Amino acid sequence: PVILATGAADIGDVQRAVHAILKINPQLILLQCNTNYTAADGNFDHIHLRVLQTYQTMFPELVVGLSDHTHGHATVLGAVALGARVIEKHFTDDNDREGPDHKFAMNPHTWAAMVTNTRQLERALGSADKVVTGNEQDTVVVQQRCVRAARAIKAGEVIQRDMLKVLRPATPGAIKPYEINQLIGTRALHDLPEGKEIRWVDVGA
Repeated sequence: PVILATGAADIGDVQRAVHAILKINPQLILLQCNTNYTAADGNFDHIHLRVLQTYQTMFPELVVGLSDHTHGHATVLGAVALGARVIEKHFTDDNDREGPDHKFAMNPHTWAAMVTNTRQLERALGSADKVVTGNEQDTVVVQQRCVRAARAIKAGEVIQRDMLKVLRPATPGAIKPYEINQLIGTRALHDLPEGKEIRWVDVGA
């Protein structure tokens, strides 16, 4: 594939370059890039990782990535979170060497840390589906709430809102908070002590 880093270019330059390359090679990887090599902390204000989202919208068929010249790897993690699949970083065996890029280049130790943290991030990104995950199953009872008697309720009493409270734990089978309006106006079929979770079998019309 052709890897195209887009530093020192505006979106018009990028479009022209992409269209020219795609005419002869459909295998193109498009990298967001800032070409300032000073390693200044202020450079982070000019990386504009959100350009990756622009590229993904404009060129959905392309793989996108980041050509990075900042120190550390915060930008790499941000880029991966935004969909980058290719990362270009400068590498050195000694950050104290003379030259324009040794100061911000990755050394063997920082490169290893970058890879480890990137792999952890990729795992953490996970799925876009919001579900109760496998490792949360045992916490559902403690973390969720259910409807409970705010005071002692006698058999035959009509359930009113001020007779109810929503508290943890969410005892299995108890009425959920989002069902509370359906509960109001029903009658208690038997005595319910204060704090007792309320189930549909405890009430009737």
